[in-house]
Amino acid sequence: MSQASQVKDFFAFNTFNRVTAYTDDPAALESVVGTCERFERLFSRTLPGSQIHRINAAGGARVDVAPEVAAFVASALAYCERSGGLFDITMGGVVELWDFYAQTIPERSAVAEALRHVDYRGVHVEGTGVWLDDPRARIDLGGIAKGYIADELVRQLKESGVASGIVNLGGNVAVLGEKPDGSAWRVGLRTPVPLSAQDGEGHFASLLLRDCSVVTSGIYERAFTRGGVLFHHILDPKTGFPAVSDLLGASIVSKRSLDADGYSTALVIMGLDKALDFVEGDADIEAVLVTKAGEVYASSAIGGAIPFEM
Repeated sequence: MSQASQVKDFFAFNTFNRVTAYTDDPAALESVVGTCERFERLFSRTLPGSQIHRINAAGGARVDVAPEVAAFVASALAYCERSGGLFDITMGGVVELWDFYAQTIPERSAVAEALRHVDYRGVHVEGTGVWLDDPRARIDLGGIAKGYIADELVRQLKESGVASGIVNLGGNVAVLGEKPDGSAWRVGLRTPVPLSAQDGEGHFASLLLRDCSVVTSGIYERAFTRGGVLFHHILDPKTGFPAVSDLLGASIVSKRSLDADGYSTALVIMGLDKALDFVEGDADIEAVLVTKAGEVYASSAIGGAIPFEM
């Protein structure tokens, strides 16, 4: 007898999420929402009382945090280093100047001032203590937090005895094992155009995945046009403005969702050639890249074989 599908839909991280588990235990998903709420309370930049909010408000003083928060900040700093600063967790002061829902464009002088306080190298972690060299720096883990949380949800499901399931945190997808019939999970890569321009969530390709994750970042996700110029949410840490490159989007496949989330936005900023070189130099990730010209490129392990199985 096949196991039943248990589904939990909920809203968190300003997006809709779905966790599916194939199990005979109806309680297997009971902790999912609570876990996400707990991480949001720990990692949110804007939520008063969160541990990241406390670090940002401490004026450079050391703040003792939960061990998992310190470990996560340390992990995030490693992605900043490996991306050459194209991913930078101290972009919080710049991020808060932009409002892509209200379509607000900040003054260039305000962006320039905020950029003076962006430098991940000024964040320090020692034991359970975290502090900032620059009292006006602002940590923002939004660009990587869903990867960390997806991995944690997969771990919890495994501990609950779940061998088959899928975690979808607003498009950040992690699959557990394989489907109950023994086949791989088929995960679609969303067509890189605004949802308003498509009939539902169209996909241009799919990947066949087992025990891994796929995360997509694109300049079409939160964006608006003003004066014929597209303003999107992938901000370049060098300029504080939307990144300019030849890529529309990047999808990363990796065993850990944290790896996929940690690099996806950086690849878009890099542009096609540098992004491909970066992926080929890291054995832990594969990628599918879509250019503004509508061309699709993939790392060598994927090549032209879409659907690709991992």
